[in-house]
Amino acid sequence: MKKLISLILCAVFSTVLFAATNNINEGSLKAYRTAKSYYENQEYGRALKNAEDAILFRRQQAEYEIKVLTSALSPRRVQLAGDNIYDILKVLNTRGEKEAISIINLYINKKGIDFFNNSIKQLLDYINDTKSYPEAQKLIGDIYRLEGEYDFAESYYLMALDNKEVLDIPDEQYEILYTLAEISKFQQKYDEMEIRLLNILTEDSFYKDNGLFYSMMNTIKGNKQGAMEKYFLLYRANSYYCLSAYNQLALYYESIGEKEKALNFSALSVITSFSKIINILERRNADYNYTGIESFFNEVVMYDDIMQWSYENNFWQNFNNLARITAEQGYYNFSKELLLVLVEKSPDVYWQKDAVLQLSKIK
Repeated sequence: MKKLISLILCAVFSTVLFAATNNINEGSLKAYRTAKSYYENQEYGRALKNAEDAILFRRQQAEYEIKVLTSALSPRRVQLAGDNIYDILKVLNTRGEKEAISIINLYINKKGIDFFNNSIKQLLDYINDTKSYPEAQKLIGDIYRLEGEYDFAESYYLMALDNKEVLDIPDEQYEILYTLAEISKFQQKYDEMEIRLLNILTEDSFYKDNGLFYSMMNTIKGNKQGAMEKYFLLYRANSYYCLSAYNQLALYYESIGEKEKALNFSALSVITSFSKIINILERRNADYNYTGIESFFNEVVMYDDIMQWSYENNFWQNFNNLARITAEQGYYNFSKELLLVLVEKSPDVYWQKDAVLQLSKIK
């Protein structure tokens, strides 16, 4: 009952003080949005100026918020409430600390009370971290990258990554890592590119699943009749944000003769993109069930948006890559079974011809 009352009280505070909380950080957000607008209009000088202003305003605002909260939390009566945000809000309300309450509720509304573990200390730490404004740092990195100033771009991207915990959209960190890997590749720093691509996979449960790799490799390397169909029947992976990293790493390791790693990443790339499309097909058609790779390809070509995604994400090329890598390592049955389907069913003419050529090389 006490927790319910606290929740209701917090909600009341949020409603009453909505107008006040809505104005907090307005300066930095306005400057950032203006910077984005200039960036999209290719006015990079103005975009840079406004992005820098956004960082300045965000730092000033965070420092001001910390000052207000530190002052409001300093009286002994408030300190006796402990670290619990709900309890502190009740005391601050009786003391008429409207500005402090509005700041606290801004962050509760934005992130949720559980994000801070209902701890005022963790909320203060978060506000302190927001001084950095990683979205604006990333935008500055984008500007410098387009201007060919790669060293400056990298420094801002790395700053944004250092502050990834306060990104409004957490997955934006992967976009930054992909961009850093792209810069490394452009500069022919391939060891650095490899590290940055692998950093994208640090929280990927499928990449870290040794059991999945072991099972997939057993199926492929068994090289038995039907191994290819068994592979697509048994395995699924859904770390879709990692797909480009899988693709790039497979090709990189193949280029330097790391055949086992190339096979691992190629297999993971194909099964991940395959899983994504299977998931879409099953959501759209309740009667659809995977029965074989040929019928799967027949189904895929019926949807224009899926076909568009497949071209944009090298879906057909990745199948050909897997066929080539498995053949190079002597797993001819698996490769041949896959190529026979690609020769008949691949809708991409270029990769269909490539499949014909690959098949002609297998005895």
